Amino acid sequence: MRLSSLSHLLSLMRPSTLGQYLGPETMPPGQEQQPKASAQLDYKVCYLCHSLLTLAGLVVSCQDITPDQWGELQLLCMQLDRHISTHIRESPQDMHQTKLKDLAAQTYIRWQELLAHCQPQTRYFSPWEDI
Repeated sequence: MRLSSLSHLLSLMRPSTLGQYLGPETMPPGQEQQPKASAQLDYKVCYLCHSLLTLAGLVVSCQDITPDQWGELQLLCMQLDRHISTHIRESPQDMHQTKLKDLAAQTYIRWQELLAHCQPQTRYFSPWEDI
């Protein structure tokens, strides 16, 4: 899988987006979801997001990141931060959300370490070269 494809998929892993796909299809207008059903949906969303994020981490770690892919990995880090890390509410009652936020932070750090190791080499002007 290409890193650019994974970048698009990270935006679909946003918890609110997953909730739309997993949520009740036939909710009468003006009626809110029952608290228990809402909590179950939230748990399912976090579980699915956790699984998908784990798979995304495996995809990236199994590839040999070349300096040419540095920009794609940098974009993945930004997508992870924008779509997942910032959209997770932490609360003492919902440890599954805290675990998901922790996994997102660990994945972000791992990807940042990969970025540091595969940073493209910049070429500096050398007046002595090609003389």
